[in-house]
Amino acid sequence: MRRGAAVVVGALAAFLAIAAVAGAALLEPVTITATAPAPQIVAGTPFKLEVALEAEAGTLDIAARPLRVRVKLAPECGGSFAGTPGPAAFEQTLAGPPAGAALKQTLIGKVTESAPGTEVVCAFLEDATERQFATDTEEEVTVLAPGAVKQCAAATKQLKLAKKKLKRLEHRIHKVKRLIKRADGAHRKALVGKLHKLQQHKRKAAKRRRAAARKVAGVCP
Repeated sequence: MRRGAAVVVGALAAFLAIAAVAGAALLEPVTITATAPAPQIVAGTPFKLEVALEAEAGTLDIAARPLRVRVKLAPECGGSFAGTPGPAAFEQTLAGPPAGAALKQTLIGKVTESAPGTEVVCAFLEDATERQFATDTEEEVTVLAPGAVKQCAAATKQLKLAKKKLKRLEHRIHKVKRLIKRADGAHRKALVGKLHKLQQHKRKAAKRRRAAARKVAGVCP
């Protein structure tokens, strides 16, 4: 009795394992994945876009040939290529796999975006009748104005210098305060005067640091 139960349980477990694997395989039988080389690009400058395609054996047999990979850059993707605002950024046709075969292919193209802002890379795999087989809306890129990279670098350098100067002043103030504790008479009075001037310089330096930080926040994404 126990042996029979064990056989049934084992068979059931094997069946569930096979069903789980089959279910996992069918979750996304066709995928498209668009990848930009970096999260930031410069407006008006072409950048390389990679579009990877994968399909399980036979899943594209019903597609009307040729297949089309179509990509748009938009603030928000629509439910389809036609429903996504803006012009096409990248389009390519491919014959697709032979009947019953799988597909694994990577396409590479040059894409240019003219307007600064944050854009989603909206990628679609369609057949000749615009029937949609896969989409990808995960990749985002920040499009910078042509001069923004240099402006950001210059502003960041200025902020580093402002922080360094402020830190140097704080170190000098700390040192003068220690000397004041041990000084007296005219020497103490001179040190107090020096401390007062250093604190004034520190307030101005802190103001310049805040201004530099605001500039970095404004020109650097």
